[in-house]
Amino acid sequence: MTNFSLHLLGSERQFHAEELPSATSAHTGRQLQRVELELRVPGDLQDDLERELKAAAAPAGQPLTGQGTSWLVGNHSYSYTDNAQPRVYTHRVELREVEELKTSAVEVAGLTLVPIQYKEDLEEERLLVSLITEVSGEEGERLEELLTTLGDSYVDVVRRGVSETPLRMRFGRCLWQQGEGDIRRHNLALVADEGQPDPPLGFAGINQPQLGRTLERTVANARALDLLVEQLRSQGILTEEVATSIKATALPHELTPRESREFCRTNTIENFWN
Repeated sequence: MTNFSLHLLGSERQFHAEELPSATSAHTGRQLQRVELELRVPGDLQDDLERELKAAAAPAGQPLTGQGTSWLVGNHSYSYTDNAQPRVYTHRVELREVEELKTSAVEVAGLTLVPIQYKEDLEEERLLVSLITEVSGEEGERLEELLTTLGDSYVDVVRRGVSETPLRMRFGRCLWQQGEGDIRRHNLALVADEGQPDPPLGFAGINQPQLGRTLERTVANARALDLLVEQLRSQGILTEEVATSIKATALPHELTPRESREFCRTNTIENFWN
């Protein structure tokens, strides 16, 4: 048995809990504490307790706070006796220790990026790293080189402060926003699990902001080109044959990596940070 505190139902409370086998963190490799405790509450507090426990449910709930540790709720069940007056609910709750992941820098293929915002998630047992960072000058050029040449290739990534062990990762969706001068703010996604198939994409946010940028630029360029060619042809500057030839060059073609990166631009990069 172990003793610990937990903020529940509006106040800090002391509990006795049974220690369970620890779990290995997929983020840091640390051994994370697991406990199981029994809670008894009268009927008038049942709904409030149920809401708090559901809100803290693993894997993406809002952790319950304790003294020096935060917890997510794993397995949870409750029972009651019909003829008891007043009715008392007995809950059995598994709690899992939550890590606070803080990184001072993310090194990608030797390039050091300092996060403004940072998070890690697990999706179908696949580790996903997301960060917002600002770069300029040589660092900015180096990052663009990596983004446009690596494709789906995996490189060594070190998350300083989380794990010093290099992890093989690749770039996922990487957006950018132009700042002052040559500063660019990037919203970068890194995906681990080399050799594993990609999980299916959800509907929300598919191909955004790439799709919006593509439609925006396609319509503007098409209108400008048609207007220009028609003006030049009507003034006799272009022959019919030359005008037809120019329009033919506007047909779709396979984009270069640099051209593709332009469609990852967004005016407000925080809109894509969840």
